[in-house]
Amino acid sequence: MKDSNKVVSLAERLDSSARKPVRLAAAVVALRDKARELLQEQVKQLFGKVDDSLFSMAERAHGQEEQDGLFQALRLLRVERRHIVERFAANIDAAFQVCSPEREKEEAFASDNLSLVHNDDLEQLVAADTMVANAKRDCAELITELCLRLDTLYSVKIYDKNNPLGPDAICDAFVEAVRPLDIHIRARLTLLKKFEQGVMSQLKDFYEHCNQLLVERGVLPSLREQRRVARQQRNAPRSGGATGAGAGPVQSGSTAPTQGGGPVSAGHFPPGLLPATAGIAPMPSSDLLTYLGELQGSAHSFQPADEAQPLNVGELLQQRLVQANQAASLAKVDSDIIKLVEMLFSFILEDRNLADPIKTLLARLQLPLLKVAIADKSFFSKGGHPARKLLNELADAATGWQAGENFESDPLYREISQVVDRVLSEFDQDVNIFSLLLESFRQFIARERKRAEMLERRVVDEADGRAKTQAARARVAAVMDALVAERELPQVVQDWLHKVWNNVLFLTCVKEGTESEAWSRDVRTARDLVWSVLAPMPDSRQQLLGLLPTLQERLREGVEAVSLNPFEARTLFSGLKEVYRERFALAKQLTEERERQVREQVAQEMREAAENASESDVQQAPEIPQEAVSVPQMEELEQVVAEAEVAAPEAEQGEAQLPESDPHWQMTYRLAQGSWFELKRSDDEQFRCRLAAVIRDIDQFIFVNRNGAKVAEFSRLELAYALRGAQLMPLDDGMLFERALQSVIGNVRKKRSEQR
Repeated sequence: MKDSNKVVSLAERLDSSARKPVRLAAAVVALRDKARELLQEQVKQLFGKVDDSLFSMAERAHGQEEQDGLFQALRLLRVERRHIVERFAANIDAAFQVCSPEREKEEAFASDNLSLVHNDDLEQLVAADTMVANAKRDCAELITELCLRLDTLYSVKIYDKNNPLGPDAICDAFVEAVRPLDIHIRARLTLLKKFEQGVMSQLKDFYEHCNQLLVERGVLPSLREQRRVARQQRNAPRSGGATGAGAGPVQSGSTAPTQGGGPVSAGHFPPGLLPATAGIAPMPSSDLLTYLGELQGSAHSFQPADEAQPLNVGELLQQRLVQANQAASLAKVDSDIIKLVEMLFSFILEDRNLADPIKTLLARLQLPLLKVAIADKSFFSKGGHPARKLLNELADAATGWQAGENFESDPLYREISQVVDRVLSEFDQDVNIFSLLLESFRQFIARERKRAEMLERRVVDEADGRAKTQAARARVAAVMDALVAERELPQVVQDWLHKVWNNVLFLTCVKEGTESEAWSRDVRTARDLVWSVLAPMPDSRQQLLGLLPTLQERLREGVEAVSLNPFEARTLFSGLKEVYRERFALAKQLTEERERQVREQVAQEMREAAENASESDVQQAPEIPQEAVSVPQMEELEQVVAEAEVAAPEAEQGEAQLPESDPHWQMTYRLAQGSWFELKRSDDEQFRCRLAAVIRDIDQFIFVNRNGAKVAEFSRLELAYALRGAQLMPLDDGMLFERALQSVIGNVRKKRSEQR
């Protein structure tokens, strides 16, 4: 990954600081040197554990490519570890060059955190954000103390985001240090995991050392005692036993955050949702989940039942905090997730695959899925998450659904509505509710599809039967034309071919197909029948005598297969017997004639020899002219069958044939059975249909609605013209959530590239 995406914009911070270097106080320099020393040592120690993990993973790798990638990463890390430690130390030093960032940039949506079109990038973002969030949660009080102490040593405001030793800065320093490495994604994630275990999870002792160093240098030495007293004073009313004190908001005028960085009452801070630059510690995810749960419970009051629009969660939180006269800010990762989920639902509600009433129902899932994403930071990278699977299943089932006049009574609409209602009323933090609802919904869909498949099967079978019939007639006709054309056959043989064998071949073609042994046997019988009355005599007499018993048996089986009238069958056999009697009589006559000619020739030669003994040339007896015979070989008949053209449907007549290079013609060969389309017959008649079957014999495409009823059929040429004229437009394939995530992140990356 030579150009791995940044998790945060440390490089920008370094560029900015390079332009405006900050002169550091002596205490800050001492802190920087000590912090660099401690962190450097911890980073050095983690490489041994990374080696062991990568070697074990490579031995268990499923494919050669993955194994090679892991071994290559292992070798590269051994070579580069010293440079990684040096870059990490340099990044820690650079983080101390704190500058005052622009307020707009801090409040803006962090597009760097969404530069993750690929799942690899997404997994790295989640890993980094998760370790930072955990460190902030575990070390919240120590980090706050360090911020307050550093704030007295810098000329700019020091707060959570620009703290040079905050979890963000430490994580950024390591991510930037390993960013140039071109290593397998699993190796990169393992490296981040070991960094979390060896460094980020040990930051409590590190922050104790940092605070103690500043205390020893006289920087706010009594800060901890002051904060302890402030907490006691703040909690005093709650422990004093005053009625209802524990349930009411914090008294106005207090500016200290609740323990862990929760909302504070409005005092020096204006009530509402404040930016991270305000200096207030971000509320923990647990508090945010509580607020979102309250919004979820009252979603009906601000989410119209007949309108599909994504919720502005930030605005709703702002209103809720103002009503409670409280102030709060959001952690960066939580703020990013809120915006990401908002953009995802904007995409979902613009998806043309879904009808508007279904979009309105799915829009109500925004808050529950946001809660899932806040509680589980791996939600976006975990494709098998039950909440994602439920959303995908609901959208997939509704792809071909259309809203009728009384759509509220439609079984599918009612079922989806019930699922959404249960999520809103029952989901708190236990994601098992999504699995239960998913299983129940799948059972409902299985029953619905079973009924639709029965009707669809009848439609396809009917079309397939017509196609097979049409193709069989064309192929039988091709065989008959090849056998009969320009040949004078006895009338009885013509009757055999047209009255009996035409039907025999048709039945065999329909039932067994042209690749079957039965088809080859019946075609050979027809050919043998023609040959038997055209073969030159008397040369073919012995071959014909050997063929007739088998041929007669096969003809008898054919008569039985088509249930020919017994009287007519006897007539045909009698007529054929008479033809063969005549041919054998002819053979006898020709043989006798040939023998007579030979005798006469010998006598003539003897007379001539006596009269002219000097003439030595011997004249050969003249040959009796033989009948010319030209019956197609089996290979020729197979070729004729393969090239038999099935007549195009009448609707296609008159359409100009498209060139093979036409993109819409080529597209007809790539359409997958089961794909959904939007069919527009007129401005007033539009509906959705699914490609149920492609009838290969006649190149016919059958489309049905979600109930399995046929709504359209096209020949290949008609289909190409329908695609070209946008009469038939394919709907997007793929799972809804994944398509939404791909689109949103792709748009973010596009905007970033445009801004550059």
